[in-house]
Amino acid sequence: MKSLCFATGILIGILAFISTEIQAQCNHRQSFDRSPVADSIDAIHYQIALTSIDFSDQTIEAVAVISLRPKLTLTQIPLELKSLTVSQVNVNDNPAESFSQSGDMLRIATGNTYGPGDTITVEVHYGGQPFHEAWGGFHFAGNYAFNLGVGFESEPHNLGKAWFPCIDDFNDRATYDVLITLPDNMKGIAGGSLVSATNSGDNTITWHWNISETIPTYLASVVAGEYALNSDVFSGMEAEIPITIYTRPVDSARVAGSFQHLHEVMQAYEAWFNAYPFERIGYSGTAIGAMEHVCNIAYPHTAINGNLNSEYLLAHELSHMWFGNKVTCSSAADMWLNEGWATFCHHYYRKAIYGEESYRAFMNDNHYDVLKNVHITDNGYFALSGVPTQITYGATVYNKGATVVHTLMNYLGESVFLDVVKAYLDAFAYGSASSIDMRDFFSEQSGVDLTGFFDNWVFTPGTPHFSIDSVVVAHDGNAYRAAIHMKQKHKGAMYTGNDNILEVSCLGPEWQVWTDTVHFDGPTGVSIKEIPFEPQLFVADLYNKTCDATTDEQLIVRQTGEYVFSKPFFKLYVDALPDSAYIRITHHWAPPDSLKQAVEGMRLSPYRYWQVAGIFPENTQMRGRFFYSDGNTLDNTLIQSENDSVVILYRSDAGHDWQWVSQSREGLWSIGYIYVDQLLPGEYGLAVWDRQLVGLGAESPDQQSKLLQLSPNPAGDTIMLTIGKMTIGKLMFYDVSGRCIHECPVNQKSVKVNTSSWTKGVYVVKYTDQKGKFLDAGKFLLK
Repeated sequence: MKSLCFATGILIGILAFISTEIQAQCNHRQSFDRSPVADSIDAIHYQIALTSIDFSDQTIEAVAVISLRPKLTLTQIPLELKSLTVSQVNVNDNPAESFSQSGDMLRIATGNTYGPGDTITVEVHYGGQPFHEAWGGFHFAGNYAFNLGVGFESEPHNLGKAWFPCIDDFNDRATYDVLITLPDNMKGIAGGSLVSATNSGDNTITWHWNISETIPTYLASVVAGEYALNSDVFSGMEAEIPITIYTRPVDSARVAGSFQHLHEVMQAYEAWFNAYPFERIGYSGTAIGAMEHVCNIAYPHTAINGNLNSEYLLAHELSHMWFGNKVTCSSAADMWLNEGWATFCHHYYRKAIYGEESYRAFMNDNHYDVLKNVHITDNGYFALSGVPTQITYGATVYNKGATVVHTLMNYLGESVFLDVVKAYLDAFAYGSASSIDMRDFFSEQSGVDLTGFFDNWVFTPGTPHFSIDSVVVAHDGNAYRAAIHMKQKHKGAMYTGNDNILEVSCLGPEWQVWTDTVHFDGPTGVSIKEIPFEPQLFVADLYNKTCDATTDEQLIVRQTGEYVFSKPFFKLYVDALPDSAYIRITHHWAPPDSLKQAVEGMRLSPYRYWQVAGIFPENTQMRGRFFYSDGNTLDNTLIQSENDSVVILYRSDAGHDWQWVSQSREGLWSIGYIYVDQLLPGEYGLAVWDRQLVGLGAESPDQQSKLLQLSPNPAGDTIMLTIGKMTIGKLMFYDVSGRCIHECPVNQKSVKVNTSSWTKGVYVVKYTDQKGKFLDAGKFLLK
């Protein structure tokens, strides 16, 4: 029993049908579409001198000197510059023959012919009010100015061109010098290392920064304003690395609290991913963010608050120095190589700081959200590789990407995985990689052919689903020989993968645990294993190493009572318990097996089912409560109208057909609970009777006379509840997360409730008597 990992449930939601918004962990988007000039010319080095930043007029004046190499024979040099006006251009120290601006294009006529092998130096004088959108671009915020290298609304999204002329392409990498001239009460910060801070003698200081490693334009940065410097040094595995955290003076005292684990996160990342790939660890407070500029992360002021609420964001952006900055995804279609891996890191870092269980808990939460919400947030199921432009920066890329990295880690084994990741980051250092590059390199480096894994998890929409179909056990001397029959389905696509590897565990009479992996191809497979004790229960993926289309919770029950399993949408009532019991509830996000004999007027859920498993002492008595909702996160494909009467069916295992089980229902036709009076181990699936076909009428709970009348509906600041036949009791109001947000007694026929401070949305009100017996329920919209 000591080797089992158990988790207790938390309060299940009454409502689960309104999708929650995914909060993108790195609040920006990127596009890796090719620049219109990238095929003709390559940038080697940029020197950008911001000679004037006017905080009142919100303008800049600057000079950029760019070293270029043609890829083709050309007489005209094309560059990109957005919303800023060019006043002078020199080519190789001579005035350009001519230049013109049209849209975001700057075209410079050289008067000479250049070709591959030549080096051209272009000097551009320019200024004006720089472009910004709601998120990306060059921003002014009072006496502060900063850039964010990509934008939500711009197409393409890269916005180096918002503050300097460039080849604004995510695959075009160059070194940088950035010089920022400011009043002497301000500081200018860019990426790389500080070369000098020169007092010009006119109450200004010029801050000179150098980035020695090549980076794409979207990772270059500038921050200017009245900053306080909080400095430190990290003893890295290869060097002493300076840490600079620039904040507003008012935020300086909060740095210690918010960044208290920065050293530990860095130690973990270097241990896992090899030495830090740049010369400085830098964060600068900005009005909005976050954005992973090299050595100068734009970090929102609100995250520098003295506590650890935004520590995940600190870890996310820092991990980009390896995933995104050292190795960049080669196209927007493979953005998960940047953002999915960084999202994985902002969960995985917790292992080093808070322990393995913390990491698993946060990854399990993320996985649950992926299965329940991501296809709604992103308006469909999408493969990780080849995502369309509209969801390049969506929840599929970030959140599902993280679950696939977690699964890949356990598919290879954590130690092998980390060794391969280090080799990958070194092999593709300061360059780009695609999903195919990763697949082939990881395969070669690990000795494991990952074709099947990438086909199933990366190149196919949705999520694979695995289950144990059945187990046949034969006693063989002192051991037991088990034939474990596996089954594969897929959530979100008609696909069956190969090269599947899944852990299977067996629990024995003393709750001892045996674990091994099963390997199979196609929809079904069988694996023969020898078990060193008499098997009591077989469990797939006991330790949640594979993020397939299941969510489960398990615990040891030692006394009678009520136990909530929130992620499986289930509540357990234990009425009699002679001894401790182990119980595991699995919510399968895949269609149950069909009825062996079709029943006219009945439809099984095409989307989900439950499994109740465990080790129960004799004479245990249990009941169960199963949640249903016609909301788009659960049962909208099953419950389609008031004519659909929801029931639950049961089977002990895959060898038996679905059958009716004694049950009762609480709630509305569209949302509520089904109670099973005698809960047995096995599978439980939702189904509906079509009343128009089978003639259900007055006996249906939905057709009973309503006690509650709600008005007005939709409601405003108040709602009136009128009770047809009053019974002393109480009213309980639930929000969309299932949280009871208000209760009030019922001792008269009319109850008026003030809702003025409630969040707008859908609510359910439940009416019970003094003993808690359900009497009625209603649903209303608060506008």
